[in-house]
Amino acid sequence: MPMAGEAVDQVRKEFGRQGLLPKGSLWALRGNEWTRSEEQKGLRSSLCAAYPRLGRAIGLREALPEILSQEDPQELRWWFRWADRSRLAPFRRLSRTIKEHLGGIIAFLQSRITNGTIEAINGLIQLAKRMARGFRSFRYLRIAAFLKAGKLRLDLPALPT
Repeated sequence: MPMAGEAVDQVRKEFGRQGLLPKGSLWALRGNEWTRSEEQKGLRSSLCAAYPRLGRAIGLREALPEILSQEDPQELRWWFRWADRSRLAPFRRLSRTIKEHLGGIIAFLQSRITNGTIEAINGLIQLAKRMARGFRSFRYLRIAAFLKAGKLRLDLPALPT
């Protein structure tokens, strides 16, 4: 989740401004652990042990995708409580943001249906609307929208040469 990565980045930047992080720690802390080299993994674990706030931030970030993949609303609510108690402002904001969209997230987890198809059709209708500029009535706009959204192929006969 990009927002969780940004939250970890904000916590990391706090430590960086205080001069507590060594050079080269950026890429050890960013991304997933399984994509890091052994040296980066060692640096990451030593930094998490030395700075518990940073360790909490990385733990929260790594737990969120696992909890979302379980598709269990109770587990997600558990993550909310953990994030709210973490005393990390970026993760409190993230928790609040996810709570605001919780209905849509749970609906997606249950059905795996997004509004991407509707948005694509809307884009085609807007394209037809731009093309239909100058038509005299809504009827002609509607016809142009049906032609665009329906992706009809009108094979007209070729003129004899």
